[in-house]
Amino acid sequence: MATQPPKLLYHHRKSNPSTPPILPNELITDILSRFTVKYLMQMKCVSKSWNTLISDPIFIKIHLNRSELNPQFSLISSHNDDHSFVPFPVGLLWKNRSINIPQDPSYQLSNKNCTEIVGSCNGLVCLAGHSLNEITRYKKIWLRFWNPATRAISDKLGSFFYYDRYRFEFCKFTFGYDNSTQTYKVTVLGSVVDRTLSETDVKVFSLGDNVWRTIHGLPAIPLQLYFGHEYDGVHLSNTINWLSIQDVFGRDDIVEQFVIISLDLSTETFTQLMPPKNYDNHGGISPNICVMMDSLCFSYDKETEFFIWQMTKFGDEKSWSQFLKFSYHNVGVDYELGHPRIKLTPLHLSEDGDTLLLANDEQDSAILYNRRNNRAKKTRINNKICWFSIRAYVESLVPTC
Repeated sequence: MATQPPKLLYHHRKSNPSTPPILPNELITDILSRFTVKYLMQMKCVSKSWNTLISDPIFIKIHLNRSELNPQFSLISSHNDDHSFVPFPVGLLWKNRSINIPQDPSYQLSNKNCTEIVGSCNGLVCLAGHSLNEITRYKKIWLRFWNPATRAISDKLGSFFYYDRYRFEFCKFTFGYDNSTQTYKVTVLGSVVDRTLSETDVKVFSLGDNVWRTIHGLPAIPLQLYFGHEYDGVHLSNTINWLSIQDVFGRDDIVEQFVIISLDLSTETFTQLMPPKNYDNHGGISPNICVMMDSLCFSYDKETEFFIWQMTKFGDEKSWSQFLKFSYHNVGVDYELGHPRIKLTPLHLSEDGDTLLLANDEQDSAILYNRRNNRAKKTRINNKICWFSIRAYVESLVPTC
């Protein structure tokens, strides 16, 4: 990708100001769509026509499609009790190079009156904030939508009140995109204080009409309510997916069973998906789901081995296929009382498919596992990074509202 803006792409002949541009509009569009958001924001000042072009939804989509070919990550860093949004190229991880924390205050969440990054879609980041009335115990919660590349941010949207009676109640958000209506949507799960609760509602907020709708009939309780970031909702193919647990009747008693609950953002209806048939529901650390290779993946451990299964056709339980298996000994994980001492979470697979990035709950490092030589190494590219906060990210011109 070019590193400098073009010095001369568009000019008129001196003899006749009304002469059409030397370069056709299609070529200008193609060239401009290859530049970073930083330069494009500067280029909007070149002329009214360029400002109109760069602001056009069609151009924004073309640029987004190109940007997706150069994916990035985002992380949350912590310094002096302040949290910052940290974007960086994927390649830094594979090269084990350090990640610089932006000194620009515009990346700090405290400046946005928010405390949580919900997620990112198409370069748009959803933030959440709250305030609590200590007397009434009512917590006011709001959302803000932010584009870190353009630095545009929305007003507080979707505000609602939540009764925080026991001081440890909370809401869990997930950010997604409805392709059918080209609408950004946020889902929220209310806290479960008593685990005997058998039914939980999901609320959905649509950016555009700014309305919350309640969806009833959630068939199982998402683990995100119990364990937070370790079991975040997963956005994929116009759906939000939660690893959940439900009670089923066995021969003698009630047995807990893991299932995947999928919410279609278009129809706002639930579908229940079962894990791979080879998964043993007993023993080991709780499984997890993630997105890699544009597919839903299911990971778990069994004794001394770690497994990753891939759903090659989303929504088809018969399409589960074992993608990877390795021994904990090969990644330097110690055991205690027959169980691994850390929990691994798959985060990303390199473009060549050789190297897998895994977070671990030690949080001070990540693991790079090479599938070809069956070896792993820990990477500590910045000790202020919260590895479980890593998310796919791409720079874009997408507006905040």
